[in-house]
Amino acid sequence: MVNIALELLASCTGCEISILDLHEELIDVLEQADLVYAPILMDVKEIPENIDIAIVSGSVRNEENKERLEEIREKAKIVIAYGTCACYGGITCMADLYSPEDVSNRSFKDNPSTESAPEPSEVVPKLLPIVHPAGDLALIDYYLPGCPPKEYLVKDILVPLINGEEPVIPKKSVCADCERTMEHVEFDKIHRRVEGTPDPDLCFLSQGYICMGSATLGRCGALCSSAGVPCHGCGGPSLDILREPNHDVYNCIVNRIAHLSKMPHKDVEKQIYDVGHVIYGFVIGSTIMENKKVSLIPQLIKK
Repeated sequence: MVNIALELLASCTGCEISILDLHEELIDVLEQADLVYAPILMDVKEIPENIDIAIVSGSVRNEENKERLEEIREKAKIVIAYGTCACYGGITCMADLYSPEDVSNRSFKDNPSTESAPEPSEVVPKLLPIVHPAGDLALIDYYLPGCPPKEYLVKDILVPLINGEEPVIPKKSVCADCERTMEHVEFDKIHRRVEGTPDPDLCFLSQGYICMGSATLGRCGALCSSAGVPCHGCGGPSLDILREPNHDVYNCIVNRIAHLSKMPHKDVEKQIYDVGHVIYGFVIGSTIMENKKVSLIPQLIKK
């Protein structure tokens, strides 16, 4: 039997729920494997030895997260960064738009929904200066981004690994699965996602809406665009962006809008609002993305 461990770092537990979304198929997986460690599911305090596959979700936000990641890396033969938080920092890394002091004050002193209180100094782990994806602090064997990853991908990667085989993981962008028609349509205004009613058949970018589909790894089946919602980029950057040092999610979107609308690049850039949240919301914590020469992330984060 193959020993599997689930380690939850700083996250919302949505990734763990996505594993449960396998429903009856989860039984087929567990017939070939033992779940030996999963704090969210069982009362196991210590990470056991001899883990074959460790599935790590969430970002590294505090010292305890870092210690647990390092320990499970040491004890596991294969480590999977599961979910966009583990792969690229995810939405938890939007805390990097503020200083750790601002974050603590907002949580304990200046939060309008709670009574002001001193910041805890005992038991609570110390925050790191910035939030990290797991891959920035430990060697990762497989990356499976998504917020959360679709449940069928869990089976597609776990079953081959359990059987000692190499998994086949989709490599296309969200646009490859989107059924909307892309057209060159002249416009001079970029719309917020909440404005107006988009044409259900026309590409969001062709309508002046910021859609991250062309810059996002597509393992979701373009679910949001099919439901009338522009892609927010939760799957992390597409492979062409990861591979090319001069490609970035920001300049990719600016170039695509300028190409479709014939607007000058500078006019497109002037209208893109709240870049930290709208463009870099799921990848702002990634060192890979921050180190790109064309990235705006270094200008946004506060260390």
